[in-house]
Amino acid sequence: MVAPSAGALRVGVVGPVGLDDFADNIVDCLPDLGVHAVALGPAVPLPRGRWLAGAALAARTVSERPDQVHQHRLVNRVERESIDVVLSADARLLPSTVRALRRRGVRVGLWFPDAVVNLGRQYLLMGDYDALFLSDPLLARRLSDVLELPAWYLPEACNPARHRPPAAVDDEAHAVFVGNTYGVRVRLVQQLLDAGIAVRLYGPPPPRWLRDPRVMACHTGRFITGAAKAAVFRGALAVVNALHPAEMESVNCRLFEATACGATVVCERRAALPDLFVEGREILGFTDFAELTAHLKRCAADRAGARALGDAARARSHRDHTYQQRLDTLLDILL
Repeated sequence: MVAPSAGALRVGVVGPVGLDDFADNIVDCLPDLGVHAVALGPAVPLPRGRWLAGAALAARTVSERPDQVHQHRLVNRVERESIDVVLSADARLLPSTVRALRRRGVRVGLWFPDAVVNLGRQYLLMGDYDALFLSDPLLARRLSDVLELPAWYLPEACNPARHRPPAAVDDEAHAVFVGNTYGVRVRLVQQLLDAGIAVRLYGPPPPRWLRDPRVMACHTGRFITGAAKAAVFRGALAVVNALHPAEMESVNCRLFEATACGATVVCERRAALPDLFVEGREILGFTDFAELTAHLKRCAADRAGARALGDAARARSHRDHTYQQRLDTLLDILL
């Protein structure tokens, strides 16, 4: 990574910075590279309250004006604070905003960690970024080969200061899901319950149309972050990382966070997985339901072996899959 000749590199990070949000971890880890990190907030205004947020979303479908005003202030702040690089973790930056930043001599990159279903209006294709970093290798190849965009594959990561095993936890008898609840996940939980597997879910409440009574009975109603999330990961019988169908070849942030916390992770296979973890020694992989249930029964029968798997996964994540390592690679390319 190359820093400016005078003083530390100043990197502005665009994206929501609630505890353990993607942009929050980037801001937290950049100083370890000798970088001055500036949290610039989300690309679009986020009103407080459900109704105000809904009204703001409706307004954005009619006009880009609110986002233009918000991002004009962001550009002015970048100039005022002499920021060298803007790294967006939010794909909603307007193409005109990216161009305005580059006209001011600022290098601009986007690290997009989500599945293709979350590309939204696909602003990233028109934004003239200096570099695009994508967690799905297939998407990165398509954008590079077909559209000739400066796209690189960069998987997500763990923050070793936050994602680490607690000193002690109680062993739980439940297979754990952490994150949003959507149709595929509801169906899978129903199947696991039918197979006699105890399940617990953590995260935002499911939408009204997915509130199956049996699934709701498994939902803790808790959105977990920080030490609480680490304790849930480490104590679970296993963390089931069933991926969204729109994850084409990629894995998600939960794989890196859970393994870094010493969890026994049972992850749905994707093409990227073998380059990240060793199956049978660091994680367990599954392709079908029978393989998933066999792994969960194995974890229940051999808790010591499952715990050893989690220990090996923690060592691998902390060695090879940290935000510091990813950001060092990203900045080398971007600069």
